[in-house]
Amino acid sequence: QAEDGIRDCLLSRGLGDVYKRQIKMLTRVQNIFLATKNIEETSRKFSTFFRANPNFEGSSENLGVHITVFGLDKTNICLISPMNSGIWFKPLTNFLREKGEGIFGLNFSSDDIDNDYKNFKINDLKVSSRFNSAFQENTNNKIDFNFFNILNESVSNLNISISNEINFLSSRKSITDGISKVNQLVIQTKFPEIIKDIFEEKLNIRLALDKTFKEWAGRMLFFRLGGVTLEVIEGRDLKHNCGYFGIGWHTDNYNNCYKRLIEDGFGFSEIRKGRKKGTLVSTLKEPMLNIPTILIGLEE
Repeated sequence: QAEDGIRDCLLSRGLGDVYKRQIKMLTRVQNIFLATKNIEETSRKFSTFFRANPNFEGSSENLGVHITVFGLDKTNICLISPMNSGIWFKPLTNFLREKGEGIFGLNFSSDDIDNDYKNFKINDLKVSSRFNSAFQENTNNKIDFNFFNILNESVSNLNISISNEINFLSSRKSITDGISKVNQLVIQTKFPEIIKDIFEEKLNIRLALDKTFKEWAGRMLFFRLGGVTLEVIEGRDLKHNCGYFGIGWHTDNYNNCYKRLIEDGFGFSEIRKGRKKGTLVSTLKEPMLNIPTILIGLEE
């Protein structure tokens, strides 16, 4: 009630922008959804890549998907494949038919979804109705959640949803030579200014850097949310307004992780210095699900 009073007071005085700046709407990149045609085979590959078994294996009847989840730090990597009719069944089926396997969508978490839903509308963000849904684990554990989608045309192709906390995460032993977290998710767009407005102004995601790099002849914007960088790159020859391009995995022990992945059959390029000072990177030569992939870490 106090929050509503502050909002109404500011709006009545024409200070809506002040209200927008005061509200922290989202907490983290909670789930990254990867579309796959063969969830069992892909799950085995990711288990080897992460050196960990899935946190969760199950399905969602009303979404119409099978799901396998790997927990990395604060972000879940969710493999999904079509199951039957449901909210995501048609878009996911079309995605696999038209684009093939790859990054399907993002889910941001909210610690107060009721207020955030109202706040987004105040910020003139086009959103869907709210949906109640659940993931049913194969062991009969059920996870209920509430979510809505962002419908702005400029980012509709990214399939961004916002939900309350979805408790996939379980205790995971630290692996000294393994992948520790998602470092960045790369998005290409024809219209970086529109993405900037949606991410920074409407979603209130922190813009850490906005710069045009002469060596790449393009503009790059780096947004930070819950320890993950959303790297937006200007691209002109795109079929849609925007789309996912790639992903970067972080390891706390670069040389050991690199060596272990090579031993496990993953082909990486030679190690080179990253754009950020003090970092090392290498590229996965045959990326899983056709997602351009880099391994990144600090120089040792």
